[in-house]
Amino acid sequence: MSIYIKNGVLHVTGAQDKLRAKGQENPAFIADYTLLDIETTGLNPYRDHVTELGAIRVRNNEIVDQFSKLVVYPRSNKVPAFITKLNGITEELLLTKGIPVKEAMTEFRQFIGDDIIIGYNVNFDLNFLYDLTEKFKLPQLNNDYVDVLRLARAYYPFQHNRLLDCMQRAGIAETEQHHGLDDSIDTKKVYDDFRANFTDELLAKAQGKIKNMDLLAAELEAWELGYRNPVNNKKVAFVDGINMDNAEAALMVNNMNGQAQTIVTPDTNFLIIDDDSFFDKNNEAIQQAREYNKSGSKIKRLSESYFLNMLDEWARN
Repeated sequence: MSIYIKNGVLHVTGAQDKLRAKGQENPAFIADYTLLDIETTGLNPYRDHVTELGAIRVRNNEIVDQFSKLVVYPRSNKVPAFITKLNGITEELLLTKGIPVKEAMTEFRQFIGDDIIIGYNVNFDLNFLYDLTEKFKLPQLNNDYVDVLRLARAYYPFQHNRLLDCMQRAGIAETEQHHGLDDSIDTKKVYDDFRANFTDELLAKAQGKIKNMDLLAAELEAWELGYRNPVNNKKVAFVDGINMDNAEAALMVNNMNGQAQTIVTPDTNFLIIDDDSFFDKNNEAIQQAREYNKSGSKIKRLSESYFLNMLDEWARN
């Protein structure tokens, strides 16, 4: 049994099928690719949904095709007010101009094909898209990818690195459109600016930030933990029956500056439950967590799949 990160991808013996089988990140400058950007109703692929799909196909560094579709769902198409303020997408717009999500995603998956994918903070997009390809039984979205944000962090260290920040610094534009196709085109401009100005040393620096580590070997240093460690200073309890080895899961949490617990307590932060038992009302640990929460605790119940994908996001960051 083992839990480790190789080339930015989390590997968990006995529970690998709980993770999105996305491709591998490779910071590089390539000439042929598909660059994509999506708009959503929020940040969480488990509860939010895609409203717009945008992409460009690039060959020999030139745009040769493009994709832009609004997406409509058979049930709710509500769009939060702050999202509408950001990009102008409304429920009415989706209902009048959107195409059914299955049709849109099928066309989008065909557009991407086997290309290497490029995007800005592209793992955000890939999570939503991966789940949709799985839902509609489309070819698995396991394409390797380049994250332009990774390049931005190397080129502009110790600065805020939103897409808009990079656009403004390079004189590309003063505002961000927040639409899939427009943002895809702007991201290509940022990527091309980096292509023209990166040194071999900067590229090596970006590539060197890809995580490779054994999460069971020893406590990780602060520089190894890096950004957005999801268990940092968290107390984590694991229900019996998860696919991971409980002892190894606990050691991993402790090595990542969390605190593994053998039982759920009033100060537990996360209670990790195997997927099949997540809604089991008779589970003793779940019942105990509910009682503690009634008394003011704030214990979050997480399925094993959700928890592992949180860790994979950190591994890829």
